[in-house]
Amino acid sequence: MKKILAITLLAALCAIVLAPAAQAADRSNKPRIAVLEFKNKANSQYWWHGGGQAMQDVLVTELVKSGKFRVIDREQLAALMREKNLSLSGDIDPATAVRAGKLLGVQYFLTGAVTEYGKMESGVHGRRVRKIPGFRAGKTSFVAAANARLIDTETGEIVWAEEARNEDSHMNLSIGGFGGGVKNDQRMFDKVMKPICSELAASIKAADL
Repeated sequence: MKKILAITLLAALCAIVLAPAAQAADRSNKPRIAVLEFKNKANSQYWWHGGGQAMQDVLVTELVKSGKFRVIDREQLAALMREKNLSLSGDIDPATAVRAGKLLGVQYFLTGAVTEYGKMESGVHGRRVRKIPGFRAGKTSFVAAANARLIDTETGEIVWAEEARNEDSHMNLSIGGFGGGVKNDQRMFDKVMKPICSELAASIKAADL
């Protein structure tokens, strides 16, 4: 009985001691990825300053949550690029990707561009006619699209590419001066771009890299 207890305790101790090493090995086996700031190719006044960085942050979070990669934080990446005197963009070419990958110690660069971002408004209205009150109805649609590519820094090849699109809309209606609905929603990024980032990250996770 004492022998069995001793063996059990020894096994438990080994598991405790070896667990951190196993976790470290698991982390080291995951490819290291850097997400570059997405470029604006939408030619839209609604793509405000900082939108590319916002996408970068969301994609970093989504890829970390996927558990498949070791992901460099945006601010850490910026510091590393300053240290190495690098300037990288969403249109990084294969030769630059290989050179930068060696300097930064990453296996993949995630690059991309916003190709569509804006809103469209439509509506109808009618004047008051005798006892029939006037009315006004409107619809505002937010739409966005982005494409992304994953570049292997050893070969410079694009090993994954995807495009995602999303749309959200709301209505407002008034009759005789009374009504309701959303007239001006400023949460365009949350409504249309965050789902796009989630979709792209899920596609990367499912890819056979």
